[in-house]
Amino acid sequence: MDAMQAGLDPAEFADSAQRAVAACATLDPAASAVRLAEDGLLGVLAAEDVGGLGLDLRFAVPVLQAAGAGDLAFPLLEALLLGRHLAGPSPEIAAALVAGEARGTVAWAGSARGDLTGTVGRAPMARGADWLLVRQGDGAALVPATGFSVSDAIGLDETVPEQTVTLTGDTPACRLDATAWAALQEEALLLRAAAILGAAETCLALAADYVTNRRQFGKPLVANQALRHQLARQKLALEGMRGAITRATACGETLPRQAAFLAAATHGPVIAEGAIQAHGGMGFTWDVPVHRHLRRIRTLAAQGEVRQIREAVAAALIDTN
Repeated sequence: MDAMQAGLDPAEFADSAQRAVAACATLDPAASAVRLAEDGLLGVLAAEDVGGLGLDLRFAVPVLQAAGAGDLAFPLLEALLLGRHLAGPSPEIAAALVAGEARGTVAWAGSARGDLTGTVGRAPMARGADWLLVRQGDGAALVPATGFSVSDAIGLDETVPEQTVTLTGDTPACRLDATAWAALQEEALLLRAAAILGAAETCLALAADYVTNRRQFGKPLVANQALRHQLARQKLALEGMRGAITRATACGETLPRQAAFLAAATHGPVIAEGAIQAHGGMGFTWDVPVHRHLRRIRTLAAQGEVRQIREAVAAALIDTN
C-alpha cells in the first residue's frame, strides 16, 4: 500500500510524536514503551501483521525528529527498526515490541563470536531490555535477556546511556541475514540524522530565544552583529541538514542516506556548540539543556561510525568520476 495515496502525510505524525515525547518526560522506560505504543509510534515501520502501520521511512523521520527535539529517554530508533526487521523472522517478538510489552535495543559496536559469547558495546539502554540484537558474522542475532549481562560504560549521553554487554552463549531467538542486517544499519543512518536534526533545532531555538531576551549594557545580545551572523550560519546549516534528509527519504538510495547522516553528524555538533557559546557560562550548566542535546548528537554520530561512512561516501563519489 502506498501510504501517501491512502491520504497519510508524514508531517501529520510530528504532532502526535511531540505530544507523546512530552508525556514520556516523567515516565520510566517501561512506562514510556506503553505510552509510545498507545500512540502508535512503536509500530510506524512494523508490518500490519504484527500490529504495526507498515509505513516507510518517510513517516519515521518526523517521529525521530520529535524524539531528538524532546530529548526522549527511550531507545526509539532501535525499537522502530527491531519492529520492522523482526516481523519476518520472529513475528511474536516484533508484535510484543510494537505493543510496548517488551523492550529491545541494538549493540552498535563489536561483534559476537560464533557461539554468541564475547563483549559488545554502544547498546542504548540495554539494562532492562528484553532483547538485544548483536552483530554476528555478516548478519545479526537476537539474544534474550537471559543471554547477556549489562555493565555501565563511560559515555556522553546521560538521557539514553550506552552500555557494554557481555554475552553468555544463550540460544538466539532468531537471526538476520547479511542483507537484512545491512538494510537495518542503512536505515539507522537516516533515522539518526532525523534525531540529530530535532536536537539541533531545539538548540538553535533556545539560543535565538536567549540572545533575543538577554540584555547587556542596556541592549539585547542579538544587537551584536557577530551573534546574528553566527545564528544565520547555523540556520543555514540546519536547513542544509533538512534538505539532505528530504532528498534521502525521497529517493531511498544508499548514498543519499549516508550523505544525510554525514551532514547531520557534521553540522549538528556545530549548532549545539554554538548554542552553548551563545548562552555564555549558563550554557555549561544542567539548568540549560543544550549540552544534553550535544551529548546526544555526539553519541548518535559515534553509533553511526562517521569516519567509516565518510570513507565509503568518498570512495563511491570517486568511483562515479
